[in-house]
Amino acid sequence: MPAILRPCAPVADDPSSSAPPEGETEALRLTRDHGDRGPSLVERLSDRIDRLSFASPIHRMRLKGRFPLKLLAVPEDPVAGDTKTGARLKGGRLFLAGYGEAMAEAKFGSPAAPQAWVHWVHSWGWLRDIASVQPLAAAEVARVEALTHRWLERYHDYDEAAWAPQLTGRRILMAIAHAPLVMPGHDHIHRSAVLNGIARWARHLDRATPRMPEGFAKAEALAGLLGAALLLPGGDDRQAKAEAMLAATLDTLLREDGTPASRSPYDLARVGDLLLTLEQFYLARGLRPAAVVASALARVRSGLSALSMGNGLPSPWHGGQPTLAQMARLAPKSGKTIERRSGFQRMAAGNTLLVMDACPPPPARLSDTAHASTLAITMSDGPRMLIVSCGGERGGATEGARAFPSDLVMGLRSTAGHSALVLADTNSSRLADGGPRKLGGVEEVLAESRSSSEGHWLEARHDGYRRRFGYDHVRRLYLSADGQDLRGEDQLVPAKAGLALAARRDTHSIAIRFHLGLGCEATVTQDGRGALINMPAGRPQDRAAWAFRASFNSAPGTLSVEPSLLIDSEGEMHQIQQLLLVSQSSEGKMASIGWSFRRQGKS
Repeated sequence: MPAILRPCAPVADDPSSSAPPEGETEALRLTRDHGDRGPSLVERLSDRIDRLSFASPIHRMRLKGRFPLKLLAVPEDPVAGDTKTGARLKGGRLFLAGYGEAMAEAKFGSPAAPQAWVHWVHSWGWLRDIASVQPLAAAEVARVEALTHRWLERYHDYDEAAWAPQLTGRRILMAIAHAPLVMPGHDHIHRSAVLNGIARWARHLDRATPRMPEGFAKAEALAGLLGAALLLPGGDDRQAKAEAMLAATLDTLLREDGTPASRSPYDLARVGDLLLTLEQFYLARGLRPAAVVASALARVRSGLSALSMGNGLPSPWHGGQPTLAQMARLAPKSGKTIERRSGFQRMAAGNTLLVMDACPPPPARLSDTAHASTLAITMSDGPRMLIVSCGGERGGATEGARAFPSDLVMGLRSTAGHSALVLADTNSSRLADGGPRKLGGVEEVLAESRSSSEGHWLEARHDGYRRRFGYDHVRRLYLSADGQDLRGEDQLVPAKAGLALAARRDTHSIAIRFHLGLGCEATVTQDGRGALINMPAGRPQDRAAWAFRASFNSAPGTLSVEPSLLIDSEGEMHQIQQLLLVSQSSEGKMASIGWSFRRQGKS
């Protein structure tokens, strides 16, 4: 492949720097999948026809069959529930995502209930949460049994919302793993109803899963089908079919290096939790986990390791990040590297680790929470974060959606919510809002990287502003071999656009943001071109600081320290600071802003 970009150049404010040393340069071109508009009209019509057929008397007849008399085993649930939610359940209240109903009076499908709550109730995800606050009194166990009895009576036959395949798959896993709670044993009629329910749900998934589009929802449905095959008698044929379909689905969700196709570490951890649960189903039967489960789980661990920063957590790219508890139970092995075609670029030296999102946003069919974060970076100094994004809108609970206002969610997904360049207060890619994707956004990213004994160079270019403003954004980075010197340059390069979607103006505003990690405190220097960033430290000997400098090479600009916010992996909101560089572009002329972070003192 010919050179795509010029070799990385030194930052303008450091004339002593020279061009990168001779060495092999790795070039990469990543383009946006033009089939990313989500399900087609034909696919949506087919899905609707399937749902209508599932509600027919013919499908109801297909759900009939032999009543299973018992489960072959009861596996352990390796995924801990939320103890706060469990405490409310213990008190008799179904509460999630800011909405609650009394367990004894739950309507299950109230129009006022948020989608996350409805999914949690229909998937019986609350079983995992209430199990996290064991031991339970006899009255509390009876309340759980009564709730499942009421649900089974109401949704004995197919219901479009309650029997959605992914929810049905989750429900099978929860009912089997928490069987002692669902059917304590003294009511044999109720026990028979639960076992029959599991069998009917599995027969429904026999029909529904082959028709589903590939994605995490299908993986959940297939996991439930496989769980039923393993722990209901006579499931050998079903097991073989479920394993084959699950292998194909996991190949669409996971790359060879384990990084997620949706490019969200949170999605990766969810796949990992699903595989951990299935692993326990095999072990409960005294079987070795199938190759599809074992190999995919190894890939998940590899991917989480490759994306992890110095604090042990991946950054919340494209929707969210795993919690520390998820990382602990998935136990990713350290020392893995990112495969460059995953869309992430990684630079590591000394105690410094930097990751760049160097790819167009993921396809809509794989992610409805894509962020406009192309060429954004995050950076850690040992276990402390120096440069971050504002966080993700998903995490923690099974469904993942947090009860955030829509404005906050869109802010987290915006380019300004990341450590990136923003032109004319416009996102580098249009954020999906449920409608068709429109023109205007990153379609292609070109990247080159090079390493030598002197350090690491990375240059990446995206076309997200080309159609609308006539510019490509180029970000160049250099990290010294000891990890104590990071230099960067952001350029807006005039580019020919096939179609101008915005009226040309003489100038456009440029803003470059560096959101600082929790506890970092920045003070602007007297000349207004730099800042000293003190990092948090538990002990005096752990104190560290970084000196920041900015160079406005093509037009006047300002540097300021502004407030920002951070959503951590547990969903808690924190006040943080950001460095904000503001300048402007002149129509038809290249704009350039250089900057650097240099560590002060000994590392």
